[in-house]
Order: sequence, then structure tokens, then C-alpha cells
Amino acid sequence: MFHIFFILTLCFLADYAFASQTMSLAQCLEAGMKNNPTLQASEFKSDAVGRDVKVARADFLPSLTSSYAANRINSNATKGPTNSDYINQDIHSATIKLTQVLYAGSRISNNYERAKFLEQASQAERDLVKLELIYNIETTFYRVMKAKQDVIAATEAVDRLTESAKAAEAFFRKELIPYVDVLKAKVDLADADNQLGVAKNNENRQRVTLFSLMNLPMDPDLEFSDETKATVRERPSFESCFSYAVEHRPDIKSLEYQRQAADKQSEVSLGKYMPVIRFEAGYYDVNNDYEKLGRNILGSYDLDQTNRYWLAGVSVTWDLFDGGRSWYESEKFSLDSQRLGALRQEAHNTIATGIRKALYSLQEAEQRLASSTGALAAAKENYTSEDNRLKAGVSTMTALLDAQSRLVRAQVNKSSASLDYNLAHSELKFMTGGKDN
Repeated sequence: MFHIFFILTLCFLADYAFASQTMSLAQCLEAGMKNNPTLQASEFKSDAVGRDVKVARADFLPSLTSSYAANRINSNATKGPTNSDYINQDIHSATIKLTQVLYAGSRISNNYERAKFLEQASQAERDLVKLELIYNIETTFYRVMKAKQDVIAATEAVDRLTESAKAAEAFFRKELIPYVDVLKAKVDLADADNQLGVAKNNENRQRVTLFSLMNLPMDPDLEFSDETKATVRERPSFESCFSYAVEHRPDIKSLEYQRQAADKQSEVSLGKYMPVIRFEAGYYDVNNDYEKLGRNILGSYDLDQTNRYWLAGVSVTWDLFDGGRSWYESEKFSLDSQRLGALRQEAHNTIATGIRKALYSLQEAEQRLASSTGALAAAKENYTSEDNRLKAGVSTMTALLDAQSRLVRAQVNKSSASLDYNLAHSELKFMTGGKDN
């Protein structure tokens, strides 16, 4: 019983280990979202900008300060009536002061609103990095799968041509075909072997890129599985894609938030022409310890003083002239707002162009996918027929090699059409801001 349990456990672990060596597109995206350093850096940046909101919010609250000072005064020379403030003494003073800004020309509230807009812009930029990462992982994954299919097709071609070359030599020895057919078979076999090497190299290069995007160490044993086939789906309209993109594209959101932040900064600059009203309340403790006693007609007396008191009041400061500095600052940020508005319009145009191109590419890929699927089935049937005809002695080696060439071409066309169809969908998804069309 123990041996049976042990064997079942080993089988389970072996199956688990095998399963863990395969990654789907969804798993690749999950690994990229978790490990990609560029995305992590954008998240840190967004979190850092978010702290500026808390910094700006603190300006609404009162400030509480305390101070302590210890000073020594040594009098060198005096003339005229003696002032007790300037004779030898030790001064110790302690202060606790509360200050609350009551009005500052809306500068505090505008600074807070500006910080919130910049935080939203930073979050949108982080979302754009995430969207670009998803696009890069998806397109690279599809290229890996296409390269994998190319390797399979090239391997099958080498196997078929190896058998064809052997058959050609056998037919030649029986004087059923000329030697030139043997040479053609060998040349085609060498060419197919070269294509197999190119296909393997391309697959390795695409795999390296995919591992880099996921920030994972290169693992030659890890396989990628395509769980979503290139099945033709209903093509969306340009209007629906563009309206979705205007609402969801992170770069458009970021530019709009930056424009609103520039408007707030312009208002902050104009607010500098308004007065600042503060409420201040403080507690003061001042001790003067005089070195010598004071004297008068009645004799000597102690000059030491201790003053403890509260002070509360309202102060107003108003900068009446600054050479136009604040005005020009306001104009600068107003122009910056207009610049960001123009960039937002340019982003609209770029996205609209990208959506149209993606839809055209999708339409073309759909047509190629349909035609290449039928062509591949016909090429496989044609090759099987020519192989059987050659074995029956009613066809030629040249016809079989031509059928082999057409089969390889049909396989490449099918895999290329599938790749372009998936790439067009990823492009459309990227251009619309993540809409899964």
C-alpha cells in the first residue's frame, strides 16, 4: 500500500512540475504586472506625487512653533542715562506660537487642487506604462507562438524532405528517375535545414524579449501555450473605438489633468496680489538675570525681571508691487495650459489615425486568415496525393518537391495571417486604451 501511495505521489509531482513549465498569455501578463521594473518605477513615481497632495493639504492646518534662546550681554561702555536692556545680564526666553492663515487669495486651495490634478496625471501616466507593457507582452507572446509554429513547420519540412531524398536515391538506384531529381531533393533538404536554423534562432530571440518584459530569468525548459486561437470576431466600428479611446486613453487623461493643474497654478500666481491674513496666538516667557544690582537714592535693588504673557491677534500683509512678476507667472502658466490643450488635440488625431490603421490591418488579416486556412488544407491534400502517386509510379519527384514547397508556403502564410490578426487586435486594444474588441 505504501509503495502504491509513493508512486502516485511521484506521478502527481511529475505532472505538477510539467504543468508549471508552461505559461499562457494571461500568466505572462500577470508576471509582467508583478515584476516589470519600468512599471514598478512608474508606481513609485505616482506614490511620490501623491505625497504632494498631503503636503498641500497641510497648509490648511495651523502651524505650531516653539523656540528657546539664551543670550549674554556684556556692556563695554555707556554714556548718558543707563538703560537696563544693555547692562550685563543673561537673557532666557521661551516661546510657543500658533499661526493660522485665514485668507491668502485662494492660493492654498488652488495649490491643493493643483496637487490633486498632478496626482491624477501621474496615475494616468502609470496606467499608460501599464497599457504599453500589456501591448508589448501580448505582441511578443504572439510572435513567440508564430516562431514556434515556424519551427514546427520547418521541422516537418526537413522530415518530409529527408524521406523524399531517401526515396529519390532508391528510385535512382532502380533507374526510375534521373540523378538530377536526387540533386533537387538534396538541395531542397539543405535549404529546409537552413530555414529550420533560422526559425529556431528567431524563436529564441523572441523568447529572450518576452522573458525580459516579464523580468524573469531565461529558462529554456519553459514553454508558452496559446490558449486563444486567431478566430475571426466581429470587427468594431471606428466611432465606437474612438469614443472609448477619448474616455479611457491614459495619455489623454494625463494631458487634461496637467492642463487643469496649469490653470490652477496660474490662479495661484494671480492670488499673490491679494492680502494674506493670519491669526497668531503665542505664549512668551522671558527672564532677565542682571549681574549687578540697581541703585537709587533709597539704596540698591534687584533688577532681575520675569515676564510671562499671552499674545493673540490678527495680522495682514499685502505685497502692493512686485514689478509684474506674479502677472507674468500667471501668463506663463496660462500659455502652458494652451500648449497642453494643443497636445491633447494632437493625441486625439494620433489615436484616431492609429485606430483606423488597426481596423484596416484587422480587415486585411481576416481575409488572409480565411484564404490561408483553405489553402493550407488544399496544400496538405495535394502533398499527400503527390506522395501516393509517386509511390505508385504515376508522378515525378519534381511534382512531389513542388507540392512540398507549396505546403511550406501555405503553412507560413497561415501562421503569418494568424500573427497579423492577433497583432491587429492588440494594436486596436492599445489604441482604444484597453478595450478588448
